[in-house]
Parts: sequence; C-alpha cells; structure tokens
Amino acid sequence: MKWLVARFYYAFCGLKYIIQDRSIRLQCIFALLVIILSFLFHCTMTEWLWILLAITLIVVGETFNSCIEKCVDYISLKRDSRAKQIKDMAAGAMFILFLFSLVVGISIFLPKVIDLLS
Repeated sequence: MKWLVARFYYAFCGLKYIIQDRSIRLQCIFALLVIILSFLFHCTMTEWLWILLAITLIVVGETFNSCIEKCVDYISLKRDSRAKQIKDMAAGAMFILFLFSLVVGISIFLPKVIDLLS
C-alpha cells in the first residue's frame, strides 16, 4: 500500500511541475475557453468526448514537449544541431496535435456558429 501511495505522491508532484510550466498554463487557458464555448453551444456527448480528447492530447503533448526540452537542456547547454533537431521534432509533434485539435474544433463549432448566424 505504501508503494501505491508513493506513486500518487510522485504523480501529484509532477502535476505541480506541469502547472508551473508557462506553455502548459497557456494551453490550459485555451482549454478553459473551449470548455466554456462547449457549454454555451450545448455540445452533445460525442462532441464533448472529441473536445476532451483534443484538450487532453494538447496538454499531454505539451508536457512531453517540455520534458524533452528540459532533458536536452540538462544534457548540454552547448548549441548542437542534434539538440536542435530533437527540440524541433518535439515541436513538430505538437504542431500535429494542434492541427488535430483545430480540425476537431472547426468540425464541432463551425456548424454551430453558422446555425447561430442563420
């Protein structure tokens, strides 16, 4: 049981670090805005699931991106083309997640906005 409690302790320590990261906080602000919009537009359960999936992927992706950047910086403070490539690949993965989230957002909210304006 002590082992299990320790795992939760470490997880909550990790959440504390996640919340302290500026990029992740910004993503959480955007997520909060999307959640408010979802309530205002009375999204269906399926739409909510897609929205929550997109939000989760963005926050988890940004967490991994930040971890990768911190690891690369920890290993060496020198400028190195390999370090740049690692960081750029992590940023590229975040961009892919952003595109997925954008498609989800447009698919869900654009028809609702068009209906509202009609």
